[in-house]
Amino acid sequence: MVSKPHSIHIPKRSVIRETLANGTTLLYAPNPENQIVAIRIGTHLASQHEPADKAGMANLCMRLLAAGTDHSTEEEISDRLEQNGAHYKAEAGKDWSPIDLLTTAEAVEQDLETILETIDCPTFAPDKIEREQDVVHMNILEQEDSHLTLTLRLFRQHYFGSHPYAWPSIGRLETIDQIEREDLVRFAHAAFDPSQLLVTVVGGTEDRVLPLLQKYFGQRTPRDAEPILSPPPVCSAITTDTEILEQRETEAEYIVLGYPGASIGQPEAMPLRIISAILGGSMDSRLFREIRDNRGLCYQIGSSYAPAHDHSPLLIYIVTSPQNRHEAVACAQAEVRRLQEELVGNEELDRVKTYVNGTFVMAMETNMGQASHYAAYEMAGLGWQFTNQFPEAIQAVTPEQIRETAQRLFTHRLLTITAPPDTDD
Repeated sequence: MVSKPHSIHIPKRSVIRETLANGTTLLYAPNPENQIVAIRIGTHLASQHEPADKAGMANLCMRLLAAGTDHSTEEEISDRLEQNGAHYKAEAGKDWSPIDLLTTAEAVEQDLETILETIDCPTFAPDKIEREQDVVHMNILEQEDSHLTLTLRLFRQHYFGSHPYAWPSIGRLETIDQIEREDLVRFAHAAFDPSQLLVTVVGGTEDRVLPLLQKYFGQRTPRDAEPILSPPPVCSAITTDTEILEQRETEAEYIVLGYPGASIGQPEAMPLRIISAILGGSMDSRLFREIRDNRGLCYQIGSSYAPAHDHSPLLIYIVTSPQNRHEAVACAQAEVRRLQEELVGNEELDRVKTYVNGTFVMAMETNMGQASHYAAYEMAGLGWQFTNQFPEAIQAVTPEQIRETAQRLFTHRLLTITAPPDTDD
């Protein structure tokens, strides 16, 4: 007996939005009952703004912010944060780069001073740069030990061609050592200009936290930074059905099957979220039930649609044995064609919508989860209010929209495979 999907109540949220005189945008959501304060400081500059021969520059810059400033050593910065129980993380994304700080309402002022020091006067000492380059080298090699990660990278390289979306934010082995201190100084100077910043904060009380945000971020002066060129629009480098085979020492085969998608702001984004959930979002999805459970053709299978600011493909990933590859891929492609030819039944669609909205609710349970979502939608140009609109937008997707989206977008596919040596195409 199939259980009937239940509706999920998602409360509307309220956020104070303010643009300071220096151009910084503040988003603040009070939470008096929770004295944990989640801060996400985002800059509009990211890995898509770096040249191909400097891939990984943005991420290396973010990693080195807390490695020493004009006023404090790396150890002093770490000690100040640790004594308050704060959690800190900085990294570069594809479209924008966040600094995350989780602290308490009591310690927020002291920790804000520390974080602003790291973005206003990092030293980028040569020995620290060399150390982080070595760490990134190791991280890249560790990731390449994952054949599924390697296959996904292979997909992105061929799908996006020369666009920065083609390489991982962490960088590439052949480019990390080419990044010089001057590159990092120039990038940080532009990235942390007040006009480039979005500061999103959730937690504490308005009378305590908001004045601190206005004071510390409002007093920063604009910088005379060299402009960093925006990348060209993303276009898929694949215009027909294409297959790429990479041979590695492995027993299983790792497959990424991808179709053209849409950006986060396009109308097709919400139907694509539903399509991804229908295909491989859970153990109740079509791919899991048909290819893994019913046919036993794979060890692992799923789908992913992670909409970015620009064009983002729909992906299906499969881990299987060499002898099952062709049948597994054929079955996956058949499920995609089924979406193009048949309307999804109401019962299945209701169940999938409940799953998607339930996942969204769980991601919004913490202060940092809320800050992350507000910042992501604001950075994408949708506005923080999209967090209130998301559930209704999912509920509004119709079977006809799903079929039309699949017909319009899934015109060709790119298949990337990592297989054992001596495997034929």
